[in-house]
Amino acid sequence: MAAPASGPGEGTVKSKAVRMGVLAASIAAPLFAGEGMWMPQQVPQLAPELAKMGLKLDPARLADLTGDPMGAIVSLGGCSASFVSPQGLIVTNHHCVYSYLQYNSSPQKDLIESGFLARTPGEEIPAAPDARVWVTTSIEDVTDQVLRSSGEKLSDLERYTRVERRRKELVRDCEREGGVRCTVPSFFEGSKYWRVKQLEIRDVRLVYAPPRGIGNYGGEVDNWMWPRHTGDFGFLRAYVAPDGKPADFTKENVPYRPKHFLKVSTADVDPGDLMMTIGYPGKTFRYELADEVREAQAFDLPQSIRYRKELIRILEEAGKANKDVAIRAAARLRSLENYLKKYEGTLEAFERAKLIDQRKAEEKELATLVAGDPAARRRHEEGLTEIARWNSVQMKTRERDAVLEWLFTASPMLSQANTLWRLAGERPKSDIERTTGYQERDWKRLKAGVARAQRTIEPGSDRAGLRFFLIEAAKLPKGERIAAIDDALASTGERETSAAVDKLLDRLYGSTKIADARERSAMFEETRAQLEARKDPMIVFAKGLRSTLDDKESRDHEIAGAMMRLRPDYVALLQKLRKGRVYPDANGTLRVSFGKVEGYSPRDSIQYAAQTTLHGIVEKETGQDPFDSPSLLLAASRTRKLGPYVDPELGDVPVDFLSSGDITNGSSGSATLNASGELAGLAFDGNYEAMGSDYLVLPEVTRTIHVDTRYMLWVMDAVDHAHNLIREMGLPVRFPGSETSTTARGVQ
Repeated sequence: MAAPASGPGEGTVKSKAVRMGVLAASIAAPLFAGEGMWMPQQVPQLAPELAKMGLKLDPARLADLTGDPMGAIVSLGGCSASFVSPQGLIVTNHHCVYSYLQYNSSPQKDLIESGFLARTPGEEIPAAPDARVWVTTSIEDVTDQVLRSSGEKLSDLERYTRVERRRKELVRDCEREGGVRCTVPSFFEGSKYWRVKQLEIRDVRLVYAPPRGIGNYGGEVDNWMWPRHTGDFGFLRAYVAPDGKPADFTKENVPYRPKHFLKVSTADVDPGDLMMTIGYPGKTFRYELADEVREAQAFDLPQSIRYRKELIRILEEAGKANKDVAIRAAARLRSLENYLKKYEGTLEAFERAKLIDQRKAEEKELATLVAGDPAARRRHEEGLTEIARWNSVQMKTRERDAVLEWLFTASPMLSQANTLWRLAGERPKSDIERTTGYQERDWKRLKAGVARAQRTIEPGSDRAGLRFFLIEAAKLPKGERIAAIDDALASTGERETSAAVDKLLDRLYGSTKIADARERSAMFEETRAQLEARKDPMIVFAKGLRSTLDDKESRDHEIAGAMMRLRPDYVALLQKLRKGRVYPDANGTLRVSFGKVEGYSPRDSIQYAAQTTLHGIVEKETGQDPFDSPSLLLAASRTRKLGPYVDPELGDVPVDFLSSGDITNGSSGSATLNASGELAGLAFDGNYEAMGSDYLVLPEVTRTIHVDTRYMLWVMDAVDHAHNLIREMGLPVRFPGSETSTTARGVQ
């Protein structure tokens, strides 16, 4: 799946201060192919090419964030989604609601396995305490406010600190009206900044998700693969207070009424059709230097792959004999497995595409571009030398930094302790001085996360995961040691590493209260003095780690400040070289990509068609996970209970289709609109051959995988009988009379 964008250890290879975008350019270039996740305001400039591709609506509509269809596109904070009814009904991917299914599951009520269907609004359940829906309402260029200079000479750390303070001031001013969430992301790593305003909806409820045998059909075997037969879709609903303002969950809240919602298409989809993918892609690295790509290939990706494999093994082993443990780890496991496969495919793509050689060739072109201007050549060479120097500074502690990051990924309990200790240290500061993520605007979300963690915390698997990474920390070379871990292991009195680690773990897990939801809630409100007085061993350990974490953070900020100074010259030169349209790297903001329904040839003599059908599900069926469809689906297929959902050319119900559009993590759930602007599908994955596309797009094989809305509707109509939702979306029910239950499926 094109996975949700995630935090350190989950959705990124490593926390990296050196990332670069490209200036949005003057628009005078040859026809673009499928490559590019374009900012909405760039789309009108693509009008001539879009007309040739078959676009029927005015491209200017795609630049109007509060109009139709853009006003219907929302973010879930890691996934994309869209409104599909005037009553706040939201459609997204099944894997985007997977963690909500996990949160509401138990060994006696496994919603991941059975799915969930609320036949009335009263049966809808809160998705999770920290579930959010964000609706983008405006984007404003604030570069001048962020980068204005008073002429004084600043150190790199001072530069970073000043920019961050100005960004926080702009956010503060934007959020004064209440009920909105504002951010000031950098699109060009120190060159340009935009302020993004979003309505923040806090009451999000689970409405419908098909069973695992539909929503995750094929599991990890088919993940990132084509042909695909997965019904990767699910529904949520946004609720607000009776006055229409965002509010926390209460029974008195009412469905949010969006100004715009998408019309769900039942029209035919054919190869060659234009498709637009609109959502919130997370992060790409398509403009990194050759040496930076080499670092990803030599260390970042292999290390991440190894650590994921180990943590997957640990969590799977812990859940084998205990259903509750398995459910608690389910969402973490799915994310770990997803990115594991992605990173393995990315390494293969690096080799196939000779990516480092391509980057070197481009850098030679840049050198040639400035060769005739001695001053420009000197500035360019000095800039590259300094960028390399700062990258080498970061590389010196790369093993330590990787272990530090994974300690918290492996142990949700340690992660919670770190959050509580960090928050207690930030609270006494003035709000503008607090670290981003720990300001007063973040406290409600942090508290919700503390509550939600109760459904993922499990001390046994937590301990096993932390054990592995403590042993990894003990192997770190001189100069990369983590003092708090060395001191803690030494205090056990044991000389042998595994014995010392086990004794330390006995101490950490023997009396900590971090696993207790009530105690964590109390800790959330406490000062550092109060937390210290508890003498909770997990809090004490997290406190010790903070010294190394703070030093790393300060160094990363200094590097980021240096890149704000160095990158603009490189960006400007690259812009000159490319002479035309340039899209910025993905950064979690609203984007539009374009492509056509199109198959591909993965290797000699093999040609993949662009669409799959219900017949393909039956062909794959084994009756065993992951190819075990619900009996109702198989019966409907066998008896040809297909209705009007049959594709006229395919002669069957279409399931998934390919397009040459451009996506990455975070694009999951993105609306796939046809040439008329109607919802024809949802983006949910990319193909294995295209896994290097975070760094490089290969048009001949890079494809996005979408679930077809006709398959979604057929499942809802003929299999799960979600007729209430079909009618709500303004569509006719073709198989009436099947609603035999008045209770929500999966709820007891």
